[in-house]
Amino acid sequence: MCEIIESRQEEFLKRLLQCDLSLRAFIGSVVRDPHGCEDVFQDVALTLWKEYDRYDPSRPFGAWARGIAAKKLLQRWNRQGRLPISLSPEAIQAVAAAFDRTEPVASDRAEALQQCLKTLPEKSRRLLAMRYEEARKLPQIAEELQTTLDALYQALSRIRAKLQECVKRRLAAPGGAGNV
Repeated sequence: MCEIIESRQEEFLKRLLQCDLSLRAFIGSVVRDPHGCEDVFQDVALTLWKEYDRYDPSRPFGAWARGIAAKKLLQRWNRQGRLPISLSPEAIQAVAAAFDRTEPVASDRAEALQQCLKTLPEKSRRLLAMRYEEARKLPQIAEELQTTLDALYQALSRIRAKLQECVKRRLAAPGGAGNV
């Protein structure tokens, strides 16, 4: 019995983590306050877990999760009026529909980007991590790396161009993001 529960938990967590960024982006596109966004995300994640038995595996988990999130956002909108949610119920539904239409393309691009990042030299990956994962300011990075801001801008520009070209190649290759 414990193995079944663990398997179910692992399956749920895997699905939730796969759509984590897009779910947070959806909520963040409606709720501007970062703390409010996190509160909604936590509420949605808890509801997804409680309702997981009702999830239809033949449908994309991300779309189901956004549907739950849209309901939570509408409930929040009804309770609090317009603030801190800046969109009407109709707009929230439109945003959810737009996410559903673009999810497969975004997923392919994200997979291609992940593969392209692996091909970069360690120095380039570290620079990207400092800038985007750690959200460090460029002057701080330049000082730590003992380089000029101009050199840093050029390096980041070259890295982004290289990644963009790699992603284009992967998406254009037969079979899409997973190949090349």
